[in-house]
Amino acid sequence: MLALPTASPTVLQAALDATSALTEAPFGVNFLMPMVNPVAVEVAAGHAKVVEFFYGAPEPELVQMAKASGAVAGWQVGSMAEAEEAVIAGCDYVVAQGVEAGGHVRGSMSLWSLLEQLIGHVDVAVIAAGGLGTKTAVAAALAAGADGVRVGTRFVATHEANAHPDYIDALVSSTAADTVLTTAFGVGWPDAPHRVLQAAVDRATDVARKTETAATITIDGVERQLPVFGPSSPTKESVGNVDALAHYAGQSVDAVT
Repeated sequence: MLALPTASPTVLQAALDATSALTEAPFGVNFLMPMVNPVAVEVAAGHAKVVEFFYGAPEPELVQMAKASGAVAGWQVGSMAEAEEAVIAGCDYVVAQGVEAGGHVRGSMSLWSLLEQLIGHVDVAVIAAGGLGTKTAVAAALAAGADGVRVGTRFVATHEANAHPDYIDALVSSTAADTVLTTAFGVGWPDAPHRVLQAAVDRATDVARKTETAATITIDGVERQLPVFGPSSPTKESVGNVDALAHYAGQSVDAVT
């Protein structure tokens, strides 16, 4: 999945072209509903095999826009009701996200409880997500009837990821008990629960006493300020108090080595 939820259609097009030049294998683009750009959805649908949405009520118009050029459309959900809405909206699959997941969390149920509700009760493929960081967990999700799985946290700590080295080190040294479901990093995206490392919340609290900017990042030659308690996670380009940025981590963080 190519994650560029705030990218302009022009930036997204360039990223799609670059990705297509690197692989002939299928890839997808995911959008966050609070910041979705319909034009960008059209751009993605014309070049990616999969277009997916998250964190908002399923919208038939967007789903049909995604499928108009032949892409498979999906929605990440946190409840049975939301999954049913996604099916009605025309989605080809749903991602069942459990509360164990890192990053923004939509629902309040464990992955296993949600899978039990969805599998056999929604007429589309069901992908399991949240807390899956080992082959044992993946096998368990497939044995439970999931059509596939999504892995997130473990892939942050890879050479290929663009995560800041300090962020990766924090993941490697943390356990599930070190994560917390919070709304702390809500500047610009309030009242949206997310799972992060507690240490990042503590550090951001300290930094906030001194400054409103946690770090900066330069994109396309333009320097951007990353506010304390903003939703940005630290990348290799981040400079400053990167340990005060959102260190998203699921409960599978124990498996990150």
